[in-house]
Amino acid sequence: MKWGMSDMTRSRYYFNSSVFRQNFRQHGWIGIIYALGLLFALPLQLFMSNNPNAKPQEIDHLFRIAGSVQALFIITIPVAAGLFLFRYLQAKSPSDLWHSLPLRREHLFTAHLTSGLTLLLLPVWVTAGVVAVVKSWSGNFYIFQGADIWQWCITVSILTLFLFCFSVFVGICTGQSILQGIIIYILLILPAVLISLINSHLAMYLYGYANANVNLRDSSLQMWSPFVHIVYYYTGKPFTNTELWVYGVLSLLFIGLSYLLYRKRNTEKAGQAIAFGYFNPLFKAGVMLCAMLISGNYFAQMKQQQMGWVISGYAIGAIIGYVAAEMIIRKTWQIMTRKVVAEFAVYAVMLGLLVYIPVSSVTGYEARVPSSDKISGVYMGSNYRMYTPTDDLYTTPYMGQDPFSNNKDYIEAVRKLHQAVVAVRPELNSQQYVYEYFTLAYQLENGDKLVREYWIPNKGFEAELKTIKETEDFKEEKYNLTLLDRDLDYMWITNRNKKVAVSDPLQITELKAIIKREILNMSYEVQIDKDRKPDVANIQTEVKVKEESNQPTSSYGYYYPWKSSFHELEKWMIDKGYADKIRTTAEDIQSAEIIKDDFMDKQTPKNPTSPEQRVVLAREKNRTVVTKDKTLLADILDQRFNYGVENGNYLVKLLYKEGYSDFVMLEASEMTSELKALLK
Repeated sequence: MKWGMSDMTRSRYYFNSSVFRQNFRQHGWIGIIYALGLLFALPLQLFMSNNPNAKPQEIDHLFRIAGSVQALFIITIPVAAGLFLFRYLQAKSPSDLWHSLPLRREHLFTAHLTSGLTLLLLPVWVTAGVVAVVKSWSGNFYIFQGADIWQWCITVSILTLFLFCFSVFVGICTGQSILQGIIIYILLILPAVLISLINSHLAMYLYGYANANVNLRDSSLQMWSPFVHIVYYYTGKPFTNTELWVYGVLSLLFIGLSYLLYRKRNTEKAGQAIAFGYFNPLFKAGVMLCAMLISGNYFAQMKQQQMGWVISGYAIGAIIGYVAAEMIIRKTWQIMTRKVVAEFAVYAVMLGLLVYIPVSSVTGYEARVPSSDKISGVYMGSNYRMYTPTDDLYTTPYMGQDPFSNNKDYIEAVRKLHQAVVAVRPELNSQQYVYEYFTLAYQLENGDKLVREYWIPNKGFEAELKTIKETEDFKEEKYNLTLLDRDLDYMWITNRNKKVAVSDPLQITELKAIIKREILNMSYEVQIDKDRKPDVANIQTEVKVKEESNQPTSSYGYYYPWKSSFHELEKWMIDKGYADKIRTTAEDIQSAEIIKDDFMDKQTPKNPTSPEQRVVLAREKNRTVVTKDKTLLADILDQRFNYGVENGNYLVKLLYKEGYSDFVMLEASEMTSELKALLK
C-alpha cells in the first residue's frame, strides 16, 4: 500500500479513503456475492413458478418468497464480511503491518467499519429498488404492497447491520478467525438453545413445571435468537418494530464496545484464542454450563430415577466443558496442573449450585398455591397453550378468547384440587391408573400468572375432580362452547367414512342449542367415560378466520362428541333422518374375530397393550372365533365398549368393508345368549 501526503492529512480524520479503496479492491467480492444472492432470492423469484398458469399469490411480507434462500445469505454474508475485513487482527504479520500505518486505531477501525457497511447495505438497497421496479411487470406471481418493500428493506438492513457489528465485536475479543466464526454462530443461537436446555432441566426436577415443551419453532424462543428467527422468518411472524429497534440499539452498542476494546487490545494477542484475559472465566463458565446441561439432560432421560447416573452425567459434562475451554484458551492439550484442578473444583461447585438451587425446595416452587384473595381468575384444562400458540404456523379454535374464569366457587374448587395434588404428588403409572393431563393457571391480582402442569389420576382425586368437572366453567372451556355462539354456514355429522352436512339455518340453530345443553348436563361419570361406550359420531363445526387484511380467509374445524348418553341429541338425529345415515351398522362390517382375553398372565405379548399382538397370540393357541353373521355383528355393536387391557373380557377385532379394522371389548355378563353360544 502506498501512502501520500494527502493520505497523511486525511489520516487525522476518522474516515480514510485509502483504506476504504483498499478494502473495496480486496474484499469487494463480498458485496458482489451479497447483491447477486439477494437478487436471486427475491426479484428473480417473483417470476419463477413450477406452474406457469398459476394465479398471482397474495403475500403478507416478502420473506414468503424463497425465504430459506434469503435467510442463507442474510446469516452468512454479514458474518463473513466481519471475518474478512478484520482478518488482520487475527494474524501477527497483517496486524503489525496495519498498525504500523500512520493511523490512530479509531481511524483505522472506522475505515474498515465503513467499508463493510457500504459493501453490505448497498446490495440490500439495490435489491429493494429492483423489486420496486419489477413489481408491476407482467409475469409476477406475487401480489404485495409498496409498504412491504420498505419493511423488507428496513428489516434486512438492520439485521445485516447487527450481524456485521456483532461479528466485528467478537473478532476484536478473539484472536483466531476460525474460533471467531464458531463463537459468532454459537452466541447467535445460544440464548434459544440455553433456554430450551434450562426448560428441560427444570421440567425433570420441578414437579408441575409448565414450560417443558418449547422448541425452536416457538416465537417465544425465536425472539431470543436472531439466527433462529431469521431461519424460520418466512414461515412465522415477521420481526416486530420493537425487535428491530432492539437490534439497532445492540448494533450501536457493539460498535461502541468495539471502539473501546480495540483501543485496549494488544497486537500480541493475534493468534490467541481470547484477546482479553478477563473474558476467560466467562468463557470457561459458559462452556461448562452448556456441557453440564447437555450431558445431565441426556443421562437423566436415558437413566430416569437413577440419581447416581444423573449426577455422573452432570459431572462428566462439567469435566468435558472445562477441559475443552482450557485447551482452546491454551492452544494445547497439556493442561494438567494443580492450579487447573483447584480452579475446576471452584467452577464445578459454583455451577453445581447454579444448576441445583432452582430445582431445590429452597425456591418453594412445587408447593406454591396462591391464596384465594390474590387470584382474579383461574384456568383448568388441557388447552391452555392453544389460547396463545407459540408456533405461528397454526390457527387454533381458542385464539382470541380469555381462558380465565372469575367464578369464586370455581377458583376455590381448583385451588383445593391443586393443594391435594401438591400434597400427594401422584407418580405417573399408566398401567395402574387412568391419568389426565391438566394445566392449572392463575391470573393474580397483581397481573402476574402462576401456571402449573400435572398428570392427575382419576383414582384418589374423585371428589375434587367431580366438583370441578360438573361446573359450567370447566365444560365451557373443555368443549369450547363459545364457538357454538358464532354464525355457522354448515355443520357436519361424521362417523368414520360417513359424513352428512347440516345446512338448514333453523336446524343448525337447534343442533347448536342441543349440543350445548347435552354437554352442560353431562355428569362426571360420563365425562370420564366410566361406561367406556364409544361415541356414536362427531359433530364438526368449521369456523372461518380473517387473520390479516391482506391475507386470505383461513378456517379450522372443531369436533363435538355425540355420546351414547345424549338422548335428546339422539332423538333429534332420528327425527331429522340423520341417525340412519351416520350410525355404524352390521352392514358396514365384513367380519368379527373374537377371543377371550383370559390367558395373558401366563404368556404376555412383547407389547402387552397392543390388541393386534394379543389377537395374534390367541390365533397361535387356536383360541379365536370369526363370524360374519349380521345378527351377531349387530349384537356386538350394541354391547361393545372401548378397548382396554383387561383379562377376563372378550376382545373383538372388527374388520370393516373398507379394509380398516378396529378393536373393541365385550363383557361376559352383558353378552347375548347367541354370542355366548358362539364362543362355547
